[in-house]
Amino acid sequence: MPSFSTILLALAAAGEVFGHGHVRRVIANGVTYKGYERWSNDDQSQVVSWHFTTEDEGPVPVSSVNNPDIICHEGATNAQASVPVTAGSQLQIVRFNTIGGFEHPGPEMHYLAPCGDAGCAQVDKNSLRFFKFYENGLVQPGMADSPTWNTQKWATTEVHKQVQAEGEGFIDTFTVKIPSNIKPGAYILRHEILGLHKAHEGQAEFYPQCINLEISGSGSQQPAGVSATEMYHSTDPGVALDIWVDLKSYTIPGPAVSSAFSKRDLKSNTPRRHPRNLKLQDL
Repeated sequence: MPSFSTILLALAAAGEVFGHGHVRRVIANGVTYKGYERWSNDDQSQVVSWHFTTEDEGPVPVSSVNNPDIICHEGATNAQASVPVTAGSQLQIVRFNTIGGFEHPGPEMHYLAPCGDAGCAQVDKNSLRFFKFYENGLVQPGMADSPTWNTQKWATTEVHKQVQAEGEGFIDTFTVKIPSNIKPGAYILRHEILGLHKAHEGQAEFYPQCINLEISGSGSQQPAGVSATEMYHSTDPGVALDIWVDLKSYTIPGPAVSSAFSKRDLKSNTPRRHPRNLKLQDL
């Protein structure tokens, strides 16, 4: 059986490098939980992130925003293990790829969906109803200035400034705080980043990944959600736009952040946030 590194080299030679990546691990309360590694020879039976089928670890295209691939990525199937996490605590989502980390400008969005009696290892992904509990988009308006992103700043480019080399690739780490007043139970955490570098060509790139959680606590909030296949449309202003300009504002796509959670929870994932419809004159 070829090693993971051998497979990586073979794919690179064929022009199919992992340019976009996956969740390699999740860290909660100092404990590390493995994510699904499509090309790994390791046992995948107890990973906490959902399996997917895309071979180059690329995006879900705009043409698929209303079909099941947008839920947890292409061909996604249930992870069998879960991350135990306390409401109000933070966890780190560590994404990996081989060519420099996630360099695409765009928003970061986090959703939760209760798994119900079926449990997250068995729940039908088409039955999941997600509510958004965090979002961050255009951090600072201005002229696009790739690759530094020091003028026009995005949630993803700010995270990427802390990119680290690891083994045969690179990692970007996203910090997520679970709402403190959420009802305990089994949930799917839908972690999503959106690449907007080709949005002006009608090719915005969606990167959803699903992670099983077992949330403990004493909260009571469990907002109504929507199917992931109903969240986005190709014509949404946050999906169909040109960022390669002096960008003044940006509207994050998808449903609004649930009003069930406190402002402290909603602001906890990053030290600086702006409203959904950020305008230069509001700064």
